[in-house]
Amino acid sequence: MPGKPESLSDLQILNTLPIHAVGVSETVREAFGVGPGDACDDCMTPAHVRAQIGRFPEGQFSATVDGGEVVGMAATMRTSRPPSEKALGWLAAIGDLAISAHEPAGRWLYGAEMAVRPQYQGRGIGTKLYQARFQLARSLNLRGWYAVGMLMGYARYASEMDVITYGEKVMARELRDPTVTMQMNRGFRVDYVVADYLDEPAAGDAGVLIVWENPDYKAGA
Repeated sequence: MPGKPESLSDLQILNTLPIHAVGVSETVREAFGVGPGDACDDCMTPAHVRAQIGRFPEGQFSATVDGGEVVGMAATMRTSRPPSEKALGWLAAIGDLAISAHEPAGRWLYGAEMAVRPQYQGRGIGTKLYQARFQLARSLNLRGWYAVGMLMGYARYASEMDVITYGEKVMARELRDPTVTMQMNRGFRVDYVVADYLDEPAAGDAGVLIVWENPDYKAGA
């Protein structure tokens, strides 16, 4: 694997276009350690990405460098289902990998996927992708944005406690999780542990419901 690039001076965060579909798909696979020839039922294909663009173009983001190489991505949808309702599993929440559950008039933004290629992680790309989605929620006058942050640090503690206990300790800041703690530090409220959210052994298949309420939301606007 190549080392991290020296500079990201040409980094751009833009709405995903059909020309980015292959790069977005490859980014997801690389970020989750899926080899080029490996099967992955949960990895978004270029066709899925193009369908997402067709449904909600302003809600899909790509981070590009070197004149167009995709190194990070974020996929979102709108939903009328508020975070106060019981959290659904990942596929149930988004409908399918093409985000068929997207509701054009939904008042909440839902985070469907986010990934950064391993060699580009730790360079602020994730922060910029978060900022783009905060701005999207504001510009669309949405009530806010929510998602389920996977408890990716659980594997280190699996022999000591169950995933619910781990998640509650992370929420109380007694333990640090590489995903959920970072989301808490970005301003998300953490509500509860969502068991059996997504087939991800490293996270014990669980995550935490994270919620950001738009401080600029104007009812009736």
